[in-house]
Amino acid sequence: MVKAILTGLSIAALILSNGCRRGNDDPPKRIMYTGSGGKVKTLDPALAADLASRNMTANVYDTLLQYSYSERPYKLEPSMLTALPESNHDMSSYTFKLRDDLYFRDDRCFKEQSKRERRITADDVRYSFLRIADARLHSPVFWIFRGRIKGIDEFHKATGGLKSDDNSIYDRPLAGFEIIDDLNFKIHLNQPDPRFLYNLAIPYASIVSRRAVEFYGESFAFNPVGSGPFKLKKWIRDYRIILERNPEYRQEFFTQAHNPHDRLKPLPLLDMIICNQIKQPFSSWLLFLQGKLDLSTIDKDNIDSVIGGGDLSPALKKRGIKLWQVPEFEVRYIGFNFTDPILSRNLHLRRAISLAHNLETRIKHFNGQIIPANGPIPPGADGFVPSFQNPWNQHNLDRAKKEMTLAGYPGGIDPDTGEPLVLTFDQPDSSSGNRQLGEMLTNELRQIGIVVRPELNSRPRFYQKLQQGQMQLFRLSWIGDYPDAENFLQLFYSKNAGGSNRVCYRDQVFDRMYEEISNMKDSPERSTKYREMARYLTDRCPWIFESHPISFQLTHQWLENFIPHDFAFSQWKYWNVDPGMRQKMQKSFKPISFEELFSAPPPID
Repeated sequence: MVKAILTGLSIAALILSNGCRRGNDDPPKRIMYTGSGGKVKTLDPALAADLASRNMTANVYDTLLQYSYSERPYKLEPSMLTALPESNHDMSSYTFKLRDDLYFRDDRCFKEQSKRERRITADDVRYSFLRIADARLHSPVFWIFRGRIKGIDEFHKATGGLKSDDNSIYDRPLAGFEIIDDLNFKIHLNQPDPRFLYNLAIPYASIVSRRAVEFYGESFAFNPVGSGPFKLKKWIRDYRIILERNPEYRQEFFTQAHNPHDRLKPLPLLDMIICNQIKQPFSSWLLFLQGKLDLSTIDKDNIDSVIGGGDLSPALKKRGIKLWQVPEFEVRYIGFNFTDPILSRNLHLRRAISLAHNLETRIKHFNGQIIPANGPIPPGADGFVPSFQNPWNQHNLDRAKKEMTLAGYPGGIDPDTGEPLVLTFDQPDSSSGNRQLGEMLTNELRQIGIVVRPELNSRPRFYQKLQQGQMQLFRLSWIGDYPDAENFLQLFYSKNAGGSNRVCYRDQVFDRMYEEISNMKDSPERSTKYREMARYLTDRCPWIFESHPISFQLTHQWLENFIPHDFAFSQWKYWNVDPGMRQKMQKSFKPISFEELFSAPPPID
């Protein structure tokens, strides 16, 4: 074990030492060192559906809108625009005006072109949005515009029959985009949509250069040419990404910066970011303790050494390390596949399974890094009721057995076969954690007479089976794309079945409720309806509403302006480091023993 730890640390230290070496061409002084939150697969906004790729993409591209970094509740604000878009009376049409200081970064695709040729115009916005709808690209994020913008579904259908090099369709008029001049344009929707603007703050809707896309072709995903706060300096896949400050980034300031001097500096404040992919969480943790990483996410295996007894370890406090503990805007669930006749038609069976599911064992499994989900809406969203207790989410075997009898499976026996009911439980990888979760559910449902067959799949195979309706029970999660309960309630709308509605839930009563709120503006009436919809869903049990994860993050005191935020996709532009403090603190660091890490906080007199 010790040998394995030392080996992991040695490899990780080698990774960072290469990035930290100084020579004649010393890197800029204000450098942040971090580990990636996962494998970055692409830097093409239209393809960056996974979390790691999406967040990295947000730092090299820009969007029309963004969320205020410091204001709560979350609030949209203009980024590439001069002001928030104006809407007509029913919010079916929006008018936009671009800033006049927006430029794609200099790149060889603009060879022998003047800076003016890199200026971002309304045509670039139109192209970027239509590209997401191009069927030949197979963009997994087309859902942000599908059915919303006039003519975009027809565009999607038309591109499906074109040759790969035929882009003339982009030059044809589209009813949903009205370009007034280089800086002014309108977007017309098929119907009123008060939440449409949220989509324009997601990194998928970043503005890309048509010249760059056509110049790089299939390698565009690895050669980002954006207008974001940083630009790509080097990318060694599965190893390291280095970003450097974009000197042509639009003028923006962070007036709440920790250092008063930084409040007068244009963003981004950092000169460079070195992001290493460190595959072993323990290696990442040890590097953070040495001050080689500026922040760290705590995984469940290390949490006891950090917050044993519910408080930050005294040894870490002594180093000036700060703990940030925040519920994430995410819901984890076990879905009942409604294309399966056994589960879809039997409410009592779904209730029985929900009652047999024991959340307390999951909380222990995740070492306290989750809280119960009593419905589809996460904390922080309008419609979330902290005091509500889902009656079908409480572990109760006696009640579960009664529901099994009402379901027609007394003692778990299938009356058609005389044998125990058998259900499959699918998960999207074969990790030891998922294996343990499969064993938990198997043991729990055995107590009400159901036989569970856990199936661990590769991710491609998992989603293929899900798409083809070859599952019964499966475990997934949904991370909110924008801070509105509608983003979670749409997971049960019948027209989204096969898409975001992974369980293919169809319910006319719920559909009517959803269609009623879909065009409502923010109001107390809408909040009331959100609560009613959440209560209705918990009673119908389309999911086992499992949990909301809690984010535990640690930062060194030399990292400035860190604020937990669910939707600040390009938050690195606000951060800064104090290199002098970092160097001084690193020199003072002494190895921390396991005894120090696990020691309890001193008693309070």
